[in-house]
Amino acid sequence: MIDEEASAEDNTETVDEQTTMLSENEDGKQDDDSSSSDKDAAASAGETKKGDDKAADDDGDAAKSKDAKGDEEDSDDDKAEVISYDEINIPEGMDVDEKALGSFKELAAGMNDGKGLSNEDAQSLVDFRAEMVKSQMTEWETTFSEWRGEIQTDKELGGDLFEKKTIPNVLAAAEKYGGPDFVRLIKTNKMYGENPLLIRLLNRVGAPLAEDQIGKGRKVSSDKDAAEILYPEKGKE
Repeated sequence: MIDEEASAEDNTETVDEQTTMLSENEDGKQDDDSSSSDKDAAASAGETKKGDDKAADDDGDAAKSKDAKGDEEDSDDDKAEVISYDEINIPEGMDVDEKALGSFKELAAGMNDGKGLSNEDAQSLVDFRAEMVKSQMTEWETTFSEWRGEIQTDKELGGDLFEKKTIPNVLAAAEKYGGPDFVRLIKTNKMYGENPLLIRLLNRVGAPLAEDQIGKGRKVSSDKDAAEILYPEKGKE
């Protein structure tokens, strides 16, 4: 019995040991399966990362290619033909200031990111400026006409006195106190030579001077000459 029991115990231990070993083997197998699965997952992740990296590299190459193409286009633009603006037309009746026109051409050539304005756009700007100048000139001519009317109707300056007294008095005062440059100014610039306020002042200042010159036998100027000098356009009317 003892032997049988001992044998049974031995068998039990053997079974237990086998069970334990099987369990260990199965656990090991499970561990191996788990490890294999982890390796597969890691390998798959690595492949995915490589794919992403390759895609990123492809995108980077495409961007570089696009930038290079853009640089080439910019380079082609930089090599564009320089516009001279020699064909710009100045509207009829306008005086040309060559220095100002040259400055405008330089300005136009530097616009549009250095590519310059087209001849059409440059001509449009010139025409626009010309219209502004014409409008201003028209306004001033209207003002000058009103000034002349005011002088001619003034009891102290106009009428028969204008050529006989006013013009000699004005020129005498201008010559005495302004000198040759001032005399030239009132003869050539309507802002001064046709301004009622200035003419009235010079007439009063110059009255005794003109009489003194006449008293000394000095001829200031003839009535006709004086009128043509002070108002050159009057003789043309």
